[in-house]
Amino acid sequence: MPTYLVGDIHGCATELDQLLATIAFNPATDRLFCTGDLVNRGPDSLAVLRRLYHWRKAVTVVLGNHDLYLLACAYVGHPPQPSDTLQELLAAPDREPLLDWLASQPLLYREAATAEMCAWTLVHAGIPPQWSLDEAATHAREVEEGLRGSERIALLSDMLGDEPTRWSVQLRGIPRLRMIINYFTRMRFCGADGELLVGDPGG
Repeated sequence: MPTYLVGDIHGCATELDQLLATIAFNPATDRLFCTGDLVNRGPDSLAVLRRLYHWRKAVTVVLGNHDLYLLACAYVGHPPQPSDTLQELLAAPDREPLLDWLASQPLLYREAATAEMCAWTLVHAGIPPQWSLDEAATHAREVEEGLRGSERIALLSDMLGDEPTRWSVQLRGIPRLRMIINYFTRMRFCGADGELLVGDPGG
């Protein structure tokens, strides 16, 4: 069973179709893993979600920051920025099944070892050095359960932000979930102590 991993699609439906045609992707026999940020920036986020939703039995997605941003715009009315390209998707008649499917996707995916392949773990951005893979999976589930349950609105309402910047077992509530989300979806640089550096420390 061929397995393919595709990085940030960002609403580029035409390029996604070209890529899948090049590899002769067959959703009946192949597996497609997407590393988050399916939407925004590119011109056709709606077509990307429709395509992946149609193939959802063959597709696994880990959520990226742009995917969570879309959910915040859709469910809590977070105002899109002028540079966003989400308007068509937000106005689509089939947006609800697409968004429900997106909200059901994990922050972290783990694949067990097989005879052909070693075990591997997939996230959008990073995992802090303080966490083992088991701890990372546990923390990911905290956010996933919030997105799928009655806490979805509260979580999405207060999800955006740069604080806190460092993990602590004492963190509770929304600050704890925001820290987990930022590690998994926004990490570019991280100190040895787990401090998340959201900007570019190199200038």
